[in-house]
Amino acid sequence: MQFTPNENDLISDQEWSIETINKVLDLGADIKKIPQKYYTALDRKSICLYFFNPSLRTRNSFEVGINQMGGHGVFVDSKTSWLGQDSESVKDTAAVLSRYFDLIAIRMFPNAVDWVPEKSNELLREFAKWSRVPVINMEDDMFHPCQALADAFTIKERTGKFKGTKITITWAYHPKPLPMAVPNSALLIATRLGMDVTFARPDENFDLPDLIMETAKDNAKKSGGKLTIATDMKGGCDGADFVYLKSWGAKKFYGDAQAEKKLRMKYRGEDGTAWQLTPDKMAAAKPTGKFMHCLPVRRNVEVADAVIDDEQRSIVYDEAENRLHVQKAIMKVLAEKGIKKQGK
Repeated sequence: MQFTPNENDLISDQEWSIETINKVLDLGADIKKIPQKYYTALDRKSICLYFFNPSLRTRNSFEVGINQMGGHGVFVDSKTSWLGQDSESVKDTAAVLSRYFDLIAIRMFPNAVDWVPEKSNELLREFAKWSRVPVINMEDDMFHPCQALADAFTIKERTGKFKGTKITITWAYHPKPLPMAVPNSALLIATRLGMDVTFARPDENFDLPDLIMETAKDNAKKSGGKLTIATDMKGGCDGADFVYLKSWGAKKFYGDAQAEKKLRMKYRGEDGTAWQLTPDKMAAAKPTGKFMHCLPVRRNVEVADAVIDDEQRSIVYDEAENRLHVQKAIMKVLAEKGIKKQGK
């Protein structure tokens, strides 16, 4: 896999220009402020929402956003389609659906492709290749661009800027290995936008894929930001404006939960809080520092109730709400592109 500029689809935010990212963030802010101004932005437009996995925030925010802009969303469960049953090719499915819809959004986790590395991202890219309308990634095994854009929106909403903003992206203990899509996208967009990023994880086993780590380093150099690696959660939170918490699996044991278990268990600690974000660790952030998480989260496993329920610190519900506004902006921008040349 490689990153190739692509403004016709949203597969990863790394493939969008900074100008397009800023356009979506500014548009999202205007949509949030004056929603009625965009009540007909998707008038007569139909959007396919193709799900291979469960969803709370993603499905509901997309469906509500489509409705609020005058469009029509159609939920497609992979279990009720031929592609989901391995009975039809990606090419045929994409070609047909793109004759019906103005946009196609797809959610496909690693378990949908038996944890074959990068397989669902590969399938989304193939889908985009054969679709003649824009394709939106609602999370695959490598990226969650809608979440990353909403996170960036939330940060800018609080600070008004990206340059000089310090964010800590930190691993947390979880009883099972989770996908890397959210931390991959969070690290890439934070470094691209010039933030001062601290990436905290127990050891190098929990580094993200080599492509992500190398691209993030390159992003930081180009944007004038910083990327620092930490092996201590509390130390990594020191002086942070934002602490972004997320768990993910060790890449060495990708798709093999049993083999990875011994590795992650040692970072649970005797009382279960070694790599849990507790109030004392969060206190290392700035007094105005905010807690972020994409949700869902395991309370008192990844993060203590006292942190996530702290009304002065936690902005997880604002973050979740902003998915709605940013995705409305994404759909408006992509819908305006119409039929893609390569898909005709």
